[in-house]
Amino acid sequence: MRVGAVARLARAAGIVLVLNLLSRVLGFVRDAAIAAQFGAGPATDAYMVAYTIPYFLQTILGMAFLTVMVPTLTAYLVRGEREEGWRVASALGSWTALSLTTLALLGMAAASLLVPVLAPGFPPEVEGLAARLTRIMFLSLPFMGTGMMISGILNAGNYFTSPALAPALSNLIIIATALFFGSRYGIEGLAVGTVVSFVAFLAVQLPDLHRMGFRYTWRLDYHHPIVRKVSLYLLPVIFSLAVNQLYLATNRFFASHLAPGSITALDVGIRLVNLPLGVFVSAVSTAVFPALSEEAARGRREAMAHLTQKGLSLVTLAVVPAAAGLIILREPLVRVVFERGAFGSAATLMTAEVVYYASWGLLAQAAQPILMRSFYALEDVRTPALAGVISVGLNAGFSAVLVRHLGHGGLALSNSLAATFYALTLYYFLKGRLPELNPSFLLRSIGLTLLAAGGMGLATWQGGRWLGLFNPLQGLWELAGRVLAVTAGSAGIFLVLAWFLGVEEVTWVKAMLLKGRRQE
Repeated sequence: MRVGAVARLARAAGIVLVLNLLSRVLGFVRDAAIAAQFGAGPATDAYMVAYTIPYFLQTILGMAFLTVMVPTLTAYLVRGEREEGWRVASALGSWTALSLTTLALLGMAAASLLVPVLAPGFPPEVEGLAARLTRIMFLSLPFMGTGMMISGILNAGNYFTSPALAPALSNLIIIATALFFGSRYGIEGLAVGTVVSFVAFLAVQLPDLHRMGFRYTWRLDYHHPIVRKVSLYLLPVIFSLAVNQLYLATNRFFASHLAPGSITALDVGIRLVNLPLGVFVSAVSTAVFPALSEEAARGRREAMAHLTQKGLSLVTLAVVPAAAGLIILREPLVRVVFERGAFGSAATLMTAEVVYYASWGLLAQAAQPILMRSFYALEDVRTPALAGVISVGLNAGFSAVLVRHLGHGGLALSNSLAATFYALTLYYFLKGRLPELNPSFLLRSIGLTLLAAGGMGLATWQGGRWLGLFNPLQGLWELAGRVLAVTAGSAGIFLVLAWFLGVEEVTWVKAMLLKGRRQE
């Protein structure tokens, strides 16, 4: 891979990582504010279910348009055909806004029919509340989905700042709504604030779109060959991207028959586990996708394989120690982040159980975005979709069995098992499409990282016991300080062990940070 590509990847990943970290921190502040204001009960369960379908659609459809936009527009930019690229991007943007607005109107009309499908165990009063909230939430669909399309256009042009900043602004608005308007307007006011946050998500990216030189014109151009090609790609891409959201929908279906608060525990627990995915994995996959698309457009398959392996190794370096830390410190972490106000000790224990089982699938979930983007850069959209179909079916089967024995924890474990199958299947078939991949390189990276994480885990456990992290009687701020100290110490121990064992990615991360400050 060319040095310039490495430097560009380094800068992009560094920018996205910092802003993703800000967004994720604000995301936990958001969840904590909602938990403190509304607790873990019927109202928040209704809010989570109401959030499900609009968020599912806006994330999946918006991400699908983003996913097909990056390689499509990158190919035009590589060939120097900017005007034709703007024409295709305008047509795809018009289709995005039109289709999502139509879906929003249909969803609002069908809200009372959708809620019983998602949460058949809700009593009538909670079902009615969830339906009202769903109608409000559907208003956000065109704004969030179109905003993600704009993110794809900007990423293709190597603009990463405003797309990564947009989620942080969205979280800030939801936090303000919960804290300042929650007691007055209740859970319905929170739903309105959520819609406003997605309007801001779109608006904050518009100035960079202008700086990029993009000129939007309303057009549909359905007969344009690239527009038609992209439209054929969308359905399999949508399903592939929907896999994790379908896991969550399955969770809510089964959890609606369990004790009140089970859906909320699953949601907030999985969000905690997903923190490394949102910070590190998203940064790497966002930065690597335009680079993969460029190398594919130039026919450089060895460079593609190198980028894929580097991406997988980097996310392994980030999420394996994170998973170990989450498993060991699950209860004190949940207590620090969520336990206040109406979110009590019982909710903490329920959520910690989710964190334990979900953490075992963290590496598999981290690998999926890198592997899928490699397929998309190769213009193969069918393989991830077919593997995803099987994965979703397995998750439903695992859930039906494990929920009887482990309750809501069994649902989180089912997600982990299905995600592991999905990642292994994707890698197997990608090796067939990209023989330049070197499995021994990846296995060595994973093995050494596991050894370093194992040593770190022992130190984390001993440090936690010594500082009394597992004592539920500590005050919040005292516990938070000790958790932070143990986390920082554990991270340092892991990096030292990884360096001692010769994990190549530790050196590369150092180089990435340095190159991020230099000109190519």
